[in-house]
Amino acid sequence: MPLDTMFQHISNELVNEVLEKLRNESIEKMEDGINPMISKHGLAKELRKSDKWVKDYIIENPRYSTEIQSMIDAGLIQMKGYGEKTRVMINRKAIKDFLNKHSAELPWLEGK
Repeated sequence: MPLDTMFQHISNELVNEVLEKLRNESIEKMEDGINPMISKHGLAKELRKSDKWVKDYIIENPRYSTEIQSMIDAGLIQMKGYGEKTRVMINRKAIKDFLNKHSAELPWLEGK
């Protein structure tokens, strides 16, 4: 295969790969807009942390108990069930604001 044909082929592959990545990111962002709520597990996945980390350092952290309780009272955090079976749904905008406000205080190096 001549060098210029090979270069064109590689170039086309790279362009297609970049376009596919951009398309996938757009779809993910569009899906975020469709559902304003995220599960505790989904949040943990987005933060690259465990469900336990989210529970211990955000949801049940005594330092933020008043703020979290006010979010629960406002319906921004919804809890169904009890104990280990509790299902937690969190408003994406509210948790984003919370994380922007408190991210420097959170122990990011603790746990996974």
